[in-house]
Amino acid sequence: MEIAAIVLLAALVVLALPIIAIVRTSRIGELERRVQALEAALRPAIATAPQPMPEPQPEPEPAPPVVETPAAPAPVREPLEVIIGRRWLALVAVALIAVATAFFLKYAFENGWIGETGRIALGVATGLAIVFTGHNRYAKGWRYLSQVLTGGGVAILYLSTYGAFGYYRLIGPTAAFVILAVLAAEAQAMAMLYRAPLVEILALAGGFLVPVLLSTGRDRYGVLFGYIGLLDAGMLAVVLVRDWRWISSIAYLGTQGLFWAWHAEHYHPEKRAAVAAFEFAIFALFVLADLAPNLRGRRASYEQLVRLVINPLAFFGTCYGLFDRDFHNWMAVLALGLAVTYAGLARLELALPIPDRRALTLMIAASIVFVTLAIPIQLRAQWITIVWAVEGVTLTWASFAAPAERLRWLAAAAFALAVGRVLFIDTPWQGRTPFTPIANRYFLGVLAVTLCLWGAAYLLRRTRLTLPALFAGFGVLWLGSSVEAYTYFSSQAPGVGSGDFETIRRLRWSGQLALSLLWSAYAGSMTAAGFRRSKKALRVAGLALFGLTLVKVAIIDISELEQFHRIVALLALGLVLLGAAWGYQKIPPPEEDLR
Repeated sequence: MEIAAIVLLAALVVLALPIIAIVRTSRIGELERRVQALEAALRPAIATAPQPMPEPQPEPEPAPPVVETPAAPAPVREPLEVIIGRRWLALVAVALIAVATAFFLKYAFENGWIGETGRIALGVATGLAIVFTGHNRYAKGWRYLSQVLTGGGVAILYLSTYGAFGYYRLIGPTAAFVILAVLAAEAQAMAMLYRAPLVEILALAGGFLVPVLLSTGRDRYGVLFGYIGLLDAGMLAVVLVRDWRWISSIAYLGTQGLFWAWHAEHYHPEKRAAVAAFEFAIFALFVLADLAPNLRGRRASYEQLVRLVINPLAFFGTCYGLFDRDFHNWMAVLALGLAVTYAGLARLELALPIPDRRALTLMIAASIVFVTLAIPIQLRAQWITIVWAVEGVTLTWASFAAPAERLRWLAAAAFALAVGRVLFIDTPWQGRTPFTPIANRYFLGVLAVTLCLWGAAYLLRRTRLTLPALFAGFGVLWLGSSVEAYTYFSSQAPGVGSGDFETIRRLRWSGQLALSLLWSAYAGSMTAAGFRRSKKALRVAGLALFGLTLVKVAIIDISELEQFHRIVALLALGLVLLGAAWGYQKIPPPEEDLR
């Protein structure tokens, strides 16, 4: 119990961090709006106040004539013909030349014209020549052609190095690895120099293909992890300097693909520490990559927003799969640590001159999601349900304190988790041992969820969500009390001798009677509340429950219960229905009926 209480307190504290950050910032915004309103109110008074007579000033000397500089012309959109001629023709031309060269080399190889060393030398020379030509064209202002040539030359150099190692064994794996790593780094440098995202894409694609092409079957995971980290660090440098889309996503997909391919073939628990360090480094690098647009004062793209969500979930899922079996208790600590991390990132986002609201919302949502994940990992039984319900009402309050209406979606998700757990996990549908009514873990959990839902309904009293929250609370309480009433009697049956069928039957009658009386009381209470509060929805819900109770009495009670139980059930339902009818009689008829 002490551990559960400590974890509950920690979860609530972590949950409060992003909420407090939003509330503090919203209060500053509220003060700014009030100052602006005061300035607007005082401006007419200042304008109508008597102004002092200005002292006569000497006439100013005539200013020299201002020569107006013509405004910069708007960028002219290139016609389709120019786009095709400059960009696509060059790309197609390079592709055709590459294919023709490949066919020529294949023909030359098959006929023995060129030896193995000559083939590789020819490929390297061709690649270097194309890269040099691309650089020369860039210096002369041929931007698009230089990009295509440089990308094609880098691809040829990649393939030539792979051929030297993979086919002809002219160089060893270490030399091939170093050469390809240098090629990837130089390609990224040229991409930044030329402002060419195409070259960067080719550099990344070739860089991530290197371990696949040079694989020898040996597990050199330290070298592999270091190489991937260097590639991602280069990606981060490019993303911080250039605002290019999809670069980070290509790097992320390549990183995850290489890691899981290695994991499927070579992972062993002894390598767990190295894997954890690698995953943490990758997680941190891509967090920085996702924050790059914010550091430049720009809004994140949808691609970056999606990665902002996927990156922490993938990191947590990987660590959970690696460590849960041996270190289950630490998984909640990891989830809370990620929650604190994203709460801190949300606070830093708020400190920016122009925060990105979409990124801020996702950071807060990620923090809350990790708090929610920590709850079932650490707690047990009804404590999980209770803390989820408390989280829901806390988020509802925060949606007004911030104000941030989107938090209500997260509150609804937390309540849905709590209610779903009550329905499918906590409720004893398959029987129950003897228990003390009300004072038991199940009903206390039901009562906690009900009170939290009603608390949310009170906070939402001026919105359209009041009745859904109120009825959800009534539904949970109705279900819990119905289960409590019926199972109290049915739980006594296992203690009775197997031959005492009469006692077992009377216990079943008592359970059915308890349900009928309870449902009648609920229906009458909801109808009375509808009359008292002038709420039609409550009265309609009461009538619906009356109908359900009538169906039960007609189908089950009259046919199965003994005479005494049947009389009590019918009499109780009749009296409650009579009270409801008397309440409806007090409603004045419509005006058209009085004419």
